Amino acid sequence: MARYKPIQLFSTMLIKRLLSLALCVLMMIAAALTVNHSIFRHTPGSSQVEREMEQTIPVTADTVSYLEDGTLVIHTSSLTDRQGYAGPVPLDIYVKDGVVTDIKALPNAETPGFFMRAETMLEQWKGKTLTEAVAMKVDGVTGATYSSDAIRTNVDAGLHYMLSSSNILAYPDLHGSIPLKLWLALAVTLMACIAPLFVKSKVYHTVQLVANVAVLGFWTGQFLDYRLMLNYLSGGIPLPMALTTLVMLVAAFVYPLFGRQQHYCSHICPLGSAQQLVASVCRYKIRLFPSVLRVLDWVRRILWAVLMLLLWADVWVEWMDIELFQAFIPASTPIGISIAAAAFVALSAVVSRPYCRFVCPTGSLFRRAENIG
Repeated sequence: MARYKPIQLFSTMLIKRLLSLALCVLMMIAAALTVNHSIFRHTPGSSQVEREMEQTIPVTADTVSYLEDGTLVIHTSSLTDRQGYAGPVPLDIYVKDGVVTDIKALPNAETPGFFMRAETMLEQWKGKTLTEAVAMKVDGVTGATYSSDAIRTNVDAGLHYMLSSSNILAYPDLHGSIPLKLWLALAVTLMACIAPLFVKSKVYHTVQLVANVAVLGFWTGQFLDYRLMLNYLSGGIPLPMALTTLVMLVAAFVYPLFGRQQHYCSHICPLGSAQQLVASVCRYKIRLFPSVLRVLDWVRRILWAVLMLLLWADVWVEWMDIELFQAFIPASTPIGISIAAAAFVALSAVVSRPYCRFVCPTGSLFRRAENIG
């Protein structure tokens, strides 16, 4: 019987982790339904006919149209029912050769003064490829929260619609080839997933961390956070453009089932990598007593629980846009987030990975999925 004990222990551990993973998936599905009002492109409460239409939204003049110069116009009014303060906020998204050339707001019932302030957000998506645009984390405008949320949701719906697998087949020339930098990001992510299984070299690990920060962080802005995961749960993963994200999700949620706990956080996450790099240049570390560590860990757990409750209640969901990963996209990141990220990275010189261990909501989700609290 003794020889079967390791198998029994592994089976028990695997079952516990599967249950924890399932619980986290259900928690995120509930959040996606509350925040984005849809799950896997389905809107709960719709009729059977409406559900069938959602599965295969037809490419008609109501959704997509062409201009004489070949520009494709996506009309978001049929793609989402997200309301602003006074009603729907439909948009027209103009795409040519796979690049967003313009976004125009259609007539709506929002208060003009507030909506004009929120409308400035539209400039940030212009000039981006569809893949770059869908990965952007655009902050809302203070004082126009409802309009900002509606604009962001409409843009996301239009971009995800054109990046869906059915429309890639319908418009093979729309997206062009996958940009070289995204292939490089995929290569860096695959190396971070595979190499640590066989290579234990500190030199390699340092090179990998630098690549994570430079390529996944500042160059391509590829990382996992709450906003991205909820959008993918609601609208689907836009393959093949989101291959890097898919690999990251496997590392974050599937690897731990087989003993590779916190693999994403330790070997892929660009912010975690930045903290590890800074930690390696300073030998002195502040010694935190076990009692202090326990208090900090409970603070992290309570913070995460509160933030999840906010998502389920659809209250101040904007906290997802101030996760410190946004600092890797300086063009659209408020200075406060950049300063906070820099402070945590600097603090990691004397305290090992402080943001990862004591704050990070995304990391807390991964820990819960791994059944480690």
